[in-house]
Amino acid sequence: MTLGKRACLVLLASFLAIPAFAQEPRAIAHPEELGFAPDRLERITKAFQAYVDNNELPGAVVLIARNEKVAYFKAVGFRDRERKVPMTGDSIFRIASMTKPITTVAAMTLVEEGKLDLGAPVSKYLPEFKDLQVNVERKELVTGKIETATEPQKRPMTVQDLMRHTSGLVYGPPIGTGPVSMLYRDSTVSTRDETLAQMITKLSMLPLAHQPGEVWEYSVSTDVLGRVIEVVSGMDLDRLLRNA
Repeated sequence: MTLGKRACLVLLASFLAIPAFAQEPRAIAHPEELGFAPDRLERITKAFQAYVDNNELPGAVVLIARNEKVAYFKAVGFRDRERKVPMTGDSIFRIASMTKPITTVAAMTLVEEGKLDLGAPVSKYLPEFKDLQVNVERKELVTGKIETATEPQKRPMTVQDLMRHTSGLVYGPPIGTGPVSMLYRDSTVSTRDETLAQMITKLSMLPLAHQPGEVWEYSVSTDVLGRVIEVVSGMDLDRLLRNA
């Protein structure tokens, strides 16, 4: 399984699937009936409005549903910032990477069940990752030539690093452009006709691009998290998600 680029629309859900609505959904008047605190839901509005005010995000539509009822549904910002056209609940987005939040929710379900430790090294679940090296570039003092080498991890990559893309992993081209990304390309890391287990074997033979926890870079981290889920649950990821 391979995962694509960042989503333009942010959807927050309390379960793995949000029901389809025949018309624009309406949030219920008392979200506490669904187990949500109204004041805490309001923090979501304030957070996204801050992104808009700071020009970090043009706009967003956020929906939270539980038991086929909508607890929270807000549109903030603009769907056309230059023309100041407000965002609406029925705005149409180009959207991708929705397997990422779904995979992460599946992982958090295992955390809630006490089967997965967020702070644990990934190597606890994927032993192949125990001694991964980190790619480094050094300038030769005399010639000024850039040389590449590897060094040990300062600290192990954790499950949480996978969730927040601070694992040191990257993407191959065209998303990734650095030397490690080129190694991903040459090793055909992301091949649709191979399993996650086969992908992990390939990654275990390549260096990380960054020290775990030090750099955020969009990456195959969620793919690796999917394999962690398979190991912990004892099921293929697609079967686990279908049965969730």
